[in-house]
Amino acid sequence: MFFLFWGFLVWLGATAIFRFLGQFFFIPDNTFFLVAAYVIVIPLILVITLPLYRYKKLNAFNQLKAAIFIALPGMLFDVIVLIYFAEFFVNLEPEMDRFFASWLLLAYSVILLTGLIPSGKQRS
Repeated sequence: MFFLFWGFLVWLGATAIFRFLGQFFFIPDNTFFLVAAYVIVIPLILVITLPLYRYKKLNAFNQLKAAIFIALPGMLFDVIVLIYFAEFFVNLEPEMDRFFASWLLLAYSVILLTGLIPSGKQRS
């Protein structure tokens, strides 16, 4: 339950950031900021997952389960968010929905991949 709740909080925080500040990341004519949004998400996810796995002293199997549980709430909620993209993200151009969706796929993929990263000696 902890990791589901953590995943919900991560989703809520990211959604709020893009709801209120997304226009600074997803700028149609600014390739630098678009690429930066994609690149920054990778270390950010590593910071919000890997230390947590170590702190909870998860074995490899439980680490993979934790990664799934972290990704799951956001993936489910973003189904609705993406359908109503223009209503949720009034500060973003409607054509940015495809970039945002691909960014989400990258973010959720990285979360899931963190479940496969060995984190040294662990116990269950």
